[in-house]
Amino acid sequence: MAAPTAIDLTKTGQFTEFSGSSPDDIAYAKTFWQSVQLQPPMESRLVSSDIKQRLRIAPSGTQSVIVTGIPKTDDKVLNDFMMRAKTLERLEEYQVIQKYAHEREQDIQLLQKHREERKMKEEISRGKGLKKKKVKEAFVRSESEADLIEETPEEQLKQLDQFEAARFGPQDPDSD
Repeated sequence: MAAPTAIDLTKTGQFTEFSGSSPDDIAYAKTFWQSVQLQPPMESRLVSSDIKQRLRIAPSGTQSVIVTGIPKTDDKVLNDFMMRAKTLERLEEYQVIQKYAHEREQDIQLLQKHREERKMKEEISRGKGLKKKKVKEAFVRSESEADLIEETPEEQLKQLDQFEAARFGPQDPDSD
């Protein structure tokens, strides 16, 4: 099956004529075919009525700028008082900022502590933190362990029976 082929009919130079049609029909047909043509997207146009092309106007240099500093007066006592008040206000702001910084540092340390604890727990749960003995090593007694055990196997069985009787009460020894 052959692949479909696209034919560009815009470069053929053929035009449709409306001979014998009324001028109104010709106008409607032109309007219709112009509406069918797709307009380029808004972003590709150089000028658009929807997009503002100009930047905002900057304030003139003659406008007064409001300064948050201390207003200057002729009274020396008032100037000193204002300077001290402004200094105390800045110190209070600094103390508040320092308090927040200290609390943030404590939070970070607490998070790090929790993270380390979680990592340790994860290592244990993965088995990385524990050394696993091989099955043979667990059941083989070393000579030093054998020397520490002074009881015979019969005495050990008797102690086990006494433990079970004390723990679970008297039971039939042959019942399973």
